[in-house]
Amino acid sequence: QRRVREAVVSTQSTGFDKTGTVTLGKPVINKVIPVSTKFNQLLSVVIAGTAESASEHPLGHAVTNHAKKLLDVDQLGSVNNFQSIPGMGITCSVTNVNQFFAQDSEMALCESYDVVIGNRALVSKSGVLISEEVELKMQEHETCGHTVIIVVINGELACLLTISDPIKADAASAVELLSSWGIKVYLLTGDNIRTAEAIAKEANIPRARIFAKVLPKQKVSKIKWLQEQHKTKVAMVGDGVNDSPALVQADVGIAIGTGTDVAIEAADIVLIKDSLFDVPVAIDLSRVTVRRIRINFVWALLYNMLGIPIAAGILKPFGFTFKPYIAAAAMICSSICVVCSSLLLKLYTKPADVQSAEERMREKLRMIKRNAERSWDRLKRKKSGRRGSTDGRARILQSMSSEDENLGI
Repeated sequence: QRRVREAVVSTQSTGFDKTGTVTLGKPVINKVIPVSTKFNQLLSVVIAGTAESASEHPLGHAVTNHAKKLLDVDQLGSVNNFQSIPGMGITCSVTNVNQFFAQDSEMALCESYDVVIGNRALVSKSGVLISEEVELKMQEHETCGHTVIIVVINGELACLLTISDPIKADAASAVELLSSWGIKVYLLTGDNIRTAEAIAKEANIPRARIFAKVLPKQKVSKIKWLQEQHKTKVAMVGDGVNDSPALVQADVGIAIGTGTDVAIEAADIVLIKDSLFDVPVAIDLSRVTVRRIRINFVWALLYNMLGIPIAAGILKPFGFTFKPYIAAAAMICSSICVVCSSLLLKLYTKPADVQSAEERMREKLRMIKRNAERSWDRLKRKKSGRRGSTDGRARILQSMSSEDENLGI
């Protein structure tokens, strides 16, 4: 704990993982782009969703949930020979998905499907070529900040899945706070540079501080590079299994409380709430704690430097001495003063700039909620006879409420 506190105080650089840390970590399928004429859109999504059901990655969960929603089922097909390749994607074979489709001759139904889902590197490694037309489509969506994953079925490129994962409402403000304190913020992500740049722009992270297309092992290398380059302490903020090696390598590993157990176990500091404002608060609290320790040390040193010689009789020639019981009481008083000084940490409050940033964020969220309520009320008046308007309003307000809870509103 002492090592961590001292490291936090001298931290000058902080690396942030993207998915689940800077972003909400709740990705959703934004669009399905069919590529193959052999596999239609629904079949491709169901096969991809079945394959990703064995994955622990948030993007995999998004694909699986989308497939279940399309079919309105709780269970998809079966997965065999599943292999997860960190930073690239998955490979496996999928069976028992034909039960969801009628025996339509137009569909290329098979007993088993060999599936590869991931990024360009994995698809190229599997021997599938990406045409220029498909590449342009991918770049178009990546520029908008979407993650594009490629679905290959039986050796043929079947479709593209564009996935959006909005940044947290407090991400940009938290980065601004850290930057104002002289702490450089870096973004580390396995996504391509276009997606990373779009997210970094929203989070106010300079382009020069983006590390894109980095695998979990490469994240460790980047942290080492920052430590050697700047000759200062480096912190790492993450939430996933892939972030664990980097959390261990960093001088200070900070895990989001809603992250995986592996990341929490590897971290030095765990943030209880899913709010990035707690990162600058944790740094400031560590600084205040270390400052209090130094004050206590200096106080105790001066007190004893004066008290011990007097108790030993240095002032006896002048007719002033400590009786034994007075010296004992003075020693106890020293300890009591140090303890009381330490207890003042219970009165700790967040820095003023953090509080003002949180207040601005709360006000912004209140305005969004009010605008959402007005919009849905107008829509309800116009389309009062249609189903779904009330449910949609409730979903938006519930989403806003979850943001409020993260910020402590």
